[in-house]
Amino acid sequence: MMHPKHLLLDLDGTLWDTAQVSADAYNKALRKDGRCSRIILADTIRKEFGKSDQEIANDLFSDFPLSVRGELMNLCDHANTAALAGTDFLMLYPDIRSTLEVLISQCCFYIVSNCGTGYIEMFLKKYHLETYITDMECCGNTGKTKWENILLLMERNNISSSDAAYVGDTAGDSNSAAKAGIPFIFASYGYGTAAKSDLTIRHFSDLLSLYQ
Repeated sequence: MMHPKHLLLDLDGTLWDTAQVSADAYNKALRKDGRCSRIILADTIRKEFGKSDQEIANDLFSDFPLSVRGELMNLCDHANTAALAGTDFLMLYPDIRSTLEVLISQCCFYIVSNCGTGYIEMFLKKYHLETYITDMECCGNTGKTKWENILLLMERNNISSSDAAYVGDTAGDSNSAAKAGIPFIFASYGYGTAAKSDLTIRHFSDLLSLYQ
């Protein structure tokens, strides 16, 4: 059975569900800006999150020139981060903290996400989870793809591919783990689907079974 010493985690759809709060934040930002009349739904957020900002911008704002897509995406990103940091709505999946508390003595946790700079830090601060996460990396910091950031983090922390696994909820996460050469654990409770995985979990707490 898989028994990784290092678990690299996706964020959106894996550790929390921000879809409704994020959709509301996007719509508020777009209304204030006035250039885009599109209404963003929570289901749209679930389909898009996990992609890079450029990919999301191309999907949501395809009617606009590339430069404007980037401007609109930046507006949405800033509004989203502020909304998530300020809301009292509970977005953390219910078994995250309890699972981290049990497993922290048996493995190290990391976060690798396609989010912007400061997003992971905001999440950790909001739910007081800083002590559980050894290191983190994101597209906003490096400009690299998720699989490149996985390798970057592993190299930085001297992590062997035989001792690691990536936990995520989309086909993109599955592909990133494969390109990085580590096993993929599919969080089926999240936003997306994945045709290939080394293990499927229905709840984050299912990870406990790996260490029993």
